[in-house]
Amino acid sequence: MPILNPLPELLALSFLAPLLLRIIIGAYFLEQFLTIVYAKYFTQENLKIKNTFKYLIGIKTISALALVIGFYTQIAVLILIALTIIDMLMEHKVKKLKNIKLQFYIFILAILLSLLVTGAGFFAIDLPL
Repeated sequence: MPILNPLPELLALSFLAPLLLRIIIGAYFLEQFLTIVYAKYFTQENLKIKNTFKYLIGIKTISALALVIGFYTQIAVLILIALTIIDMLMEHKVKKLKNIKLQFYIFILAILLSLLVTGAGFFAIDLPL
């Protein structure tokens, strides 16, 4: 015998779930960019960032902005998945990846994969066809 959903009215709001995931994960990647900019220009550390990393940071920032506004969401998600995997591998190579950090990367990848499958959701420029 099937079990009925206790709150079926909430299922009408399911189109908002990708919107929330989009904004949260986009804000996370934008926060990474702002942290690097702050460390480079507003502290005494004066980070020296190689050109390769500058391009990766730029690509990550543009993808995060596209994700937040819902523009080419699935392309932006694919780019962010690749960059997250690169970050994870680079961090593992430099300093052994701790268990909690690995779980965080897996969590980020799960959110990105969810957005890849579900699409942009509500309030997006690209619409599902």
